[in-house]
Amino acid sequence: MLTCLANNFLATLSSSQVTSVSYSLTSSNATGYWSNLPTTLATRHGVTLGSLTTAQKTAAMAMLNAALSSSGQTTMSELLAADDYLANYASGYGSGLYYVSFLGTPSDSSPWILEFTGHHYTFLASVNGSYVSLTPNFVAVEPVTWTSGTTTHTPMATRRNALLAMLTGLSSTELATAKLSQAYDDVLVGPQKDGNYPSTKQGIAVSSLTSAQKELVKAAIKTYSDDANGTGQSDAYTTETALASTYIAWASYSDLSTKGSYVRIDGPRVWIELSVQNGIVLSANHYHSIWRDRSTDYGGNFTF
Repeated sequence: MLTCLANNFLATLSSSQVTSVSYSLTSSNATGYWSNLPTTLATRHGVTLGSLTTAQKTAAMAMLNAALSSSGQTTMSELLAADDYLANYASGYGSGLYYVSFLGTPSDSSPWILEFTGHHYTFLASVNGSYVSLTPNFVAVEPVTWTSGTTTHTPMATRRNALLAMLTGLSSTELATAKLSQAYDDVLVGPQKDGNYPSTKQGIAVSSLTSAQKELVKAAIKTYSDDANGTGQSDAYTTETALASTYIAWASYSDLSTKGSYVRIDGPRVWIELSVQNGIVLSANHYHSIWRDRSTDYGGNFTF
């Protein structure tokens, strides 16, 4: 399905646009052109949503939505809306400044990647015969909440609340065991930090937790991994075997509200981080977070 929709999108483009979205499937192309910075400060590959005709954008959105579950589609639309909100206060923001590109040629037999990237949201959907990965998936938001008309938007509340429930489900002793000695002002394995995992797992082992506590860990993982449409990543992360080798940890503040709050989940494959930071455009805090997969980031095509 994703390959078919990718080719449908390509068919709507002019020859110059096809050239603009097409790149070789190399490590440098995969890792080097996504960022948490606005597009005025960091180079992206591809064509912007804002440059597309109505028909082209319709085809692009059909393709992007196919990579995502229903919850993933909501995540994407809400984070694009957040960037549109920021555009009211500063230049260099907006949903029209999100880029679409392909690494490799969309095919049912050869590996390729659909990259969608902009200021506060990126996914790299990797296909290798079948759809195998939505990671790296950078999910961030400023502002954390805003109101448009009568609608209040809180795009990352489900993630933040599930991670908070995971931490508050620990006893005081367990919470102390899970605390990291180092402070973090951003995610550790973010853009251009591929493979920057700690050499040993830190925090508290999920294997030591009760069944109810393990369910809270699984729920927190799924707020990220359930955004993928059919990659199998979510199920792989939450088996008893996987959880037996998973650790959770936090730093500085466990309330996930105070600036400097930080939390992570580190499994045999899954890596999730959330960092609470000062606002950049607005005064309130904002969130950075990342979901990675040690095995299938970029489709498992590269080693870091």
